Amino acid sequence: MARPLADYVKLPELEEYGKWFSAFADLYREDGILQVTWKTNDGPMKHSGMSHRAISQLVRILSMDCKNEIIIFTHIGSTWMIESDPNGWDTYSELPTQRFQHQYFDDTNLIKNMVFDLDVPTIGAIPGPGFHWDSAMLCDVTIASEDTVMEVPHAHGGLVPGDGMGMMVQHYFGTKRGNYYMMTTRQFTAQNMLDWGMASEVVAKEDVMKRAWEIARMWKRMPYENRTIMSNLAKRPLKKLFVEDLKLHTVSEQYGSLLRIAANEMGDVNAGQQDEKYIARTNYWRYTFPAMRGPMNEDTWNAFRTEPFKWLEEVDAGKADSPHFYKGQKPYRPEPAG
Repeated sequence: MARPLADYVKLPELEEYGKWFSAFADLYREDGILQVTWKTNDGPMKHSGMSHRAISQLVRILSMDCKNEIIIFTHIGSTWMIESDPNGWDTYSELPTQRFQHQYFDDTNLIKNMVFDLDVPTIGAIPGPGFHWDSAMLCDVTIASEDTVMEVPHAHGGLVPGDGMGMMVQHYFGTKRGNYYMMTTRQFTAQNMLDWGMASEVVAKEDVMKRAWEIARMWKRMPYENRTIMSNLAKRPLKKLFVEDLKLHTVSEQYGSLLRIAANEMGDVNAGQQDEKYIARTNYWRYTFPAMRGPMNEDTWNAFRTEPFKWLEEVDAGKADSPHFYKGQKPYRPEPAG
C-alpha cells in the first residue's frame, strides 16, 4: 500500500496535556471514560482569570483526543467551586486588551466549547453547593447531591448577569421563573433544579460520583458511533440557544462593567459594581446561612454587603466555623468495573 504524502498530525496525548493543566484539573481515564476534576493545585478550584481561561482551553484540547469517548465533569472535595484567588484578577482588570480578551473570548468560550467542541456524551457531577456551575449544567446529563444550593449571583454585586448562567436559568426554568432567579439572586436547591429541568437526578452526597460512573459505563455498552450521535441530539437545543443569544449575554456583561469602570464605580463592597475578588468573599457565607433561599428584599440585599465580612472575621479569629472549608479530599476514583 502506497504511503500518503503527509501523515496525520501528531496531537498531544492525555499524559502530556494532563501536565499542561495539572494546576486546574485532575484527569483520570478508564476504558474511554474521562473524569475531569476541577481544582487549583491540590485544593478546590479558586476562581480567577487564569482558571476561567483554563476551563475553556482544556475542553478544546479534550475535544481533539478521540480516546475521550465519554467525559464526566466534577469538582474536588464536597462542594462545587466556592473560593476565589484574591490575586487572580489583576490581568483581568487591564484595559483595553486583557479585559476584552477575558470577557469577550473567555466568557464565551467557557460556555460554547462545552457544547460545540465536545461531540461525545458528557455528565456533570455536582458534589455540593457552589457557584460558576456552567460546566456541570452544560453536560448532557447532570447529577446533583441532595445538599446542592446554587444561584446566579451577579446582580448582588452590581454586575449584569451575562456570563451564561442567567441565560441558562431562563432556558431551564422558563422565562419568568428564570428572570426571577437571575434578577433577585435567590438561591435554588437541588430539588428545584430537578423539578425545573436543570438537573437529571438528585442523589445522596456520597453517591454522586458513583452514579456518574454507572451512567458512563452504561453508555459504553452502546456502539461508539451511536452514542456519539445521540450526544449531538442532546446538545442541539443548547447549540441553537447559543447561536441566538450567547454573545449578546456575554457582551452585555462586558458593556455594563465598562460603564462602571468609566464612572469610577468598580471596586470594593461599597462600589456600584464589586470587583470579582470582593464578590468571592461572600461565597462561604452564602452557602452556610439560608439568607438567600427565600424571597429577596432590600434588607437581605443590603446584608450581602456587610454580614459575610463580619462572619469571616469571626471565622478568621476562630470564633465561628465554616462547614464548607476544604478538608483535603483526593480526587474521586471509581471502583473497578464488574
